[in-house]
Amino acid sequence: MKKRRYSLSIHITSLFIILTTLIGVILISISFQHSQELLSGSVKELSHENSLKLESSFRQNADPIFTTIDFLALSPTIDQKKPPVKEKRWLTSINLMFQRNSALAALFYGNDKGALVLLRPLRNNADRKNFNAPEKATMLLNYTKASGLNEFYYFDGSMNRVGYRKTQDNKFDPRVRPWYTNAETDGSIRLTEPYMFYFLKTYGITLSKRSYNNKSVVGADFTLQALSDQVGEIGYSGNSKLILFDRKFQVLAHHQVNINDGDSYEQVLETLKNNVFHSILDQKSLEPLYELETYNGEQWSVTLTPVKLNKNVHLLLAEATPRSDLLANLLLLRNKQVSVALSMLAIYCVVVWFIASRIAQPLKSLVKSTSNIARFDFRKTRYPKSRIKEVADLTNSIELMEHTLHDLLTLLRETASNQDFDLLAKTITRQSFLVTKAETIVLYTYKKEEDKFTVSANHAIIPFKIDLNKLLKGTAWLSNTLKNGQVIHLPANDNTLTPFKDVLYNSDIYLFPLLNREGLLVGVLTLGYERKASPEQLEKHDFLKELLSFAEIAKENIDQMQQQKQMLKAFIELIASAIDAKSPYTGSHCQRIPELTKMITQAAQDDDNYFPQFGLSNQQWEGLWIASWLHDCGKVTTPEYVIDKATKLETIYDRIHEVRMRFELLKKQAEADYWQGVSEGEDKQQLSDKLKSVHQILDDEFAFIAKCNLGQEQMDPEDIERLRQISERTWKRTIDDQLGVSRLEKERAGLKANLPATESVLADKMVHRIPWPAGSSPQDNWRQKFILTPGEVKYNRGELHNLSVTRGTLTEEERFIINDHIIQTISMLDLLPYPEYLKNVPEMAGGHHERMDGKGYPQGLNEDELSIPARIMAIADVFEALTSSDRPYKDAKTLDESIGIMTKMATTGHIDPKLYILFLEKEIDKTYAKMFLSNDQIVEIDRDKHIQAVKSYINDNF
Repeated sequence: MKKRRYSLSIHITSLFIILTTLIGVILISISFQHSQELLSGSVKELSHENSLKLESSFRQNADPIFTTIDFLALSPTIDQKKPPVKEKRWLTSINLMFQRNSALAALFYGNDKGALVLLRPLRNNADRKNFNAPEKATMLLNYTKASGLNEFYYFDGSMNRVGYRKTQDNKFDPRVRPWYTNAETDGSIRLTEPYMFYFLKTYGITLSKRSYNNKSVVGADFTLQALSDQVGEIGYSGNSKLILFDRKFQVLAHHQVNINDGDSYEQVLETLKNNVFHSILDQKSLEPLYELETYNGEQWSVTLTPVKLNKNVHLLLAEATPRSDLLANLLLLRNKQVSVALSMLAIYCVVVWFIASRIAQPLKSLVKSTSNIARFDFRKTRYPKSRIKEVADLTNSIELMEHTLHDLLTLLRETASNQDFDLLAKTITRQSFLVTKAETIVLYTYKKEEDKFTVSANHAIIPFKIDLNKLLKGTAWLSNTLKNGQVIHLPANDNTLTPFKDVLYNSDIYLFPLLNREGLLVGVLTLGYERKASPEQLEKHDFLKELLSFAEIAKENIDQMQQQKQMLKAFIELIASAIDAKSPYTGSHCQRIPELTKMITQAAQDDDNYFPQFGLSNQQWEGLWIASWLHDCGKVTTPEYVIDKATKLETIYDRIHEVRMRFELLKKQAEADYWQGVSEGEDKQQLSDKLKSVHQILDDEFAFIAKCNLGQEQMDPEDIERLRQISERTWKRTIDDQLGVSRLEKERAGLKANLPATESVLADKMVHRIPWPAGSSPQDNWRQKFILTPGEVKYNRGELHNLSVTRGTLTEEERFIINDHIIQTISMLDLLPYPEYLKNVPEMAGGHHERMDGKGYPQGLNEDELSIPARIMAIADVFEALTSSDRPYKDAKTLDESIGIMTKMATTGHIDPKLYILFLEKEIDKTYAKMFLSNDQIVEIDRDKHIQAVKSYINDNF
């Protein structure tokens, strides 16, 4: 049965007539409202005034301290390397500041080297006792350094030193203190949160500021005793209770509250929970808070008001006042008004209540139901109906609006969050169905490479069998209309659809175009209805057009994002390939590591034993992929001849040939000596024997040098001594060795030797020492802390120096150059502007030479400091290096040899043993070998033996 509705004006008129007779109720309402407003307003205003009093008191006491800090920050005294114990005038001014500011507990300044100078007044004997000061001391200067130095200087009132004490027990580092780290270079003074001063047993704050040259930080300890004293003077009445809190709700001061000064924080908190202040505890907002509480049978007005010491530091003032004290006069006035109005209210209250409830109830229901709209929380609820016509019409309009906005926002969220067009296409068709309820919905997108439209998403109850490409090509006006952004309506009896009658199952077809920013047709949304579309469905077509406009933008953004990612991927692979191509001996190292890293990471992600919590999102996989491809990008800075150095004397070429020519020269000289002796009549047989002996010695010595040059065996001290003895053999040079050389080589060579010059067959010359560019060490340019130590010079190409390398072919200088590639990798990758989800790329790429025990490089990180992906890449890098067959300085190892070495590394803190267990159990080495190793490297290994060895190590150490 249809409900009869009445105009809202009839109800309002009836209510107005009745309300004019109910003046008493109005008086009561006004009185009550007025009293409530006065209560709230007076209490809030009172709290605000009290907070201003405390803020003013703080500023009055703190302003001289601010001036003092500004003075110290500009003073050149704080830049001195030693404490200013002899600057009597300066110390006198500091002492005067302490005398005039009783709240000033200490002044200090520290620098970026960890040194600290602290000045503290000794105002009484208790202070002197605390700091072991002489009886006449009035000020203490404490000078500390990070190395442990701890000096105490004591001064009397005339700033004469009256005592001194020195220890080496300092552990205080100012650089890690909040007052030091909070100080910024903007010239502003920073305040810490209040805390308990250890020696004074009172609360205070620390003020700090950077010095004029930003090399030091000046600070001052300032007590809050003045604020504590004033708290007891600002109560509204004699019954008011006040507490001053910090932001952690630690009590700084209180008045008429049963709190013992010696109670702990937990005891104080427990006391307050049973007090009138319990409702305001742990409030997080800094806005003023007003509460009505009942405590001991009496109502109290409780306020919590912020006291702003500066923009960063706030205190909280809590005040509780009996409500009767605040509203004594107002309550008396209200009681008189109530007594006058009660007689009128008694007669009409029932009638007013009945009519008012009839009018208010539907509006209240509507307000309650629509409150979610104000919060943008659209729920598609069904609103209650009303007999009032205007309210009913309003309800219908709001219901329709909320449902439409719900559908729109849902679709926009899903559209904006999609980065995969396949998901976006499904979202568009699904939402199109929810909006229009069409039985056939198909989304086509244009494929440029195929020059046709293909189905991207199909949400059809009734199938759409028409070939869209054939339809558009057969009817030119359809394509032109769609390209102009217009929607096409094709009824089933339209001539255009005549060729497709046999496969048409809809009464109406609608084609919606998708255009990109250039106005090109990139997609078509096809809607088909089983029956003629209703007016309600047609109304949703405009909404659908707006929806598709967002989809057009989202599709284009997705396409551009995919193109950019593909270009970035190709560019990264190009860089890695260029690094591999730089040297003929590194093969495809940068290309093999990503594949091996992927296999190990997948094994760790699938593991539920050692790494049950480990897993990577698609974005994290992308970051790992980039890190694995660029893990050696720093090698672009490493000279090829250092990477490829196969012998000890090799640079751009192998200098063993120079040494050989010297020995050849010595052999020729021996022959010349032989013939000279013959010509002078000496015994020819003795000369011949001597010549053969010299030749044999020279051949043996050069053969030894040549063997040392290969670097295949470890050099013993006896070998190095023999090299030194051989180096004492000399040859005569008659040509200037600085002819035809570069200017830089001449500068390194120093003064010319007089010709003919006698030189050693194995020389370490000044010209062999190549310094760092501009005379600066690489450490000067590092943006992070690394444990690698560069040599005194960049290269030392001395022949004896290089041949004396005990293991391998690299000198310490060259080994640093090799190891420096990882520092360059981190430095280069740190400079890239990553999105948030790629922030860990430098850490993952730069950690593959670290060790679990912290003995790796370049930063000496241990297991806890390394991410799992970084540890994975370390294993991948080691295994690839061991099995690689393209290194000039070693032979490729078989699987058995490689696994044997890696097992030892896993049980000696080099690589992660848990990841290595997965490497063995998942037989990743076998998979990798089939892809990249030669057949002679693929041999059987005792896998169980290695697994058990590593498991035993894990059980003993973890």
